[in-house]
Amino acid sequence: MIREMVLIGGAVYIVIALLQWLDNQTIQGEAVVLAGVLVALSLIHHASSEERLKKFEMVGLWLMIALFAGYAIAKAGGYL
Repeated sequence: MIREMVLIGGAVYIVIALLQWLDNQTIQGEAVVLAGVLVALSLIHHASSEERLKKFEMVGLWLMIALFAGYAIAKAGGYL
């Protein structure tokens, strides 16, 4: 059930990104990248192995932590 909900949520956000692209042509690159990332993230949950899924989730978690820490350091350093 969770896998299907993630897939549906990803599809909804892809539609939103594409609608934003149609509304504002200057964000074409961002909309395409966002749609691609959402497709990849939605399909990760259909991994055949639970161990493989866990590895993907852990990589994503640590990536988000690293990006948040990098943003905080850049903001504190006056770069943003």
